[in-house]
Amino acid sequence: MSFFGSSPIKLSAGRGSLSLGHSDAFSGGSLLHASTSSNIAGSSLDPLAQVVIQALSQFNLPYTVCNVDQGEEIYQEGDIAQGVYLLKTGCIKICVHRENTRGRTTTSEYVTKLVSPGEVFGYKAIIANTPLRSFARAVRPSTYWLYPKAAILDVLSQSHPLILSLLRQAVADIENYEKMSQLHYLASVQERIAYQLVVLADRFGVMTSKGIGLNLKLTRNEFAQLASTINESLSRHLTEVKNEGLIELNGKEIIILDRKRLAAKSGNF
Repeated sequence: MSFFGSSPIKLSAGRGSLSLGHSDAFSGGSLLHASTSSNIAGSSLDPLAQVVIQALSQFNLPYTVCNVDQGEEIYQEGDIAQGVYLLKTGCIKICVHRENTRGRTTTSEYVTKLVSPGEVFGYKAIIANTPLRSFARAVRPSTYWLYPKAAILDVLSQSHPLILSLLRQAVADIENYEKMSQLHYLASVQERIAYQLVVLADRFGVMTSKGIGLNLKLTRNEFAQLASTINESLSRHLTEVKNEGLIELNGKEIIILDRKRLAAKSGNF
């Protein structure tokens, strides 16, 4: 592996072996575009990953080539993002820690994604400007390129504010989808209903003399779909929550009487 015919600079580090290069100077392979990703078995790039990869291909960004062994962690939950990762070979699993697994998993680790060659990961924390909300571990020996955070932020700063807003919205949508996936697998029907009530109240609720009014005029079927359940289960659990004094039902309007206790019923999701 060389850059413009020269040997890469070898570094020692706590997480894998490293070498340095530039994104336009890698003779061992080119940056993977969405149009060529289909040549990689198992590769299925999401739209946001395609945008990131296309952007990386247009800038002469420095990167670090990293090799990790099976089982080796690349970053941990709560870490400050170091950059954007582009997987070249191998497989990386992205996980979050969930304590309330209800015995449905043997550990507190919940897998949200398996990263295949040609995909980027670790970008959500940079776009959202938050600590990493997941950890990454190699499923098999893997090689990835790490584009430093400063270089990525410099490129983003040159983008139109509308593009940045759309990227942040995309990240928020992806994270919400991932949380819903965890809810579907780990949470009970009652927890999913309580979670949706709290989320909808926080987003669309109006303060009234009784509590938080939620009058979206959703049908029972639509609400059941949001909570990933059926109408019969929704009606039964709403009645139970009402009898506990947490909500009040008035046709299609729901009034949240005790948000704190209702949130506790969501299993702290």
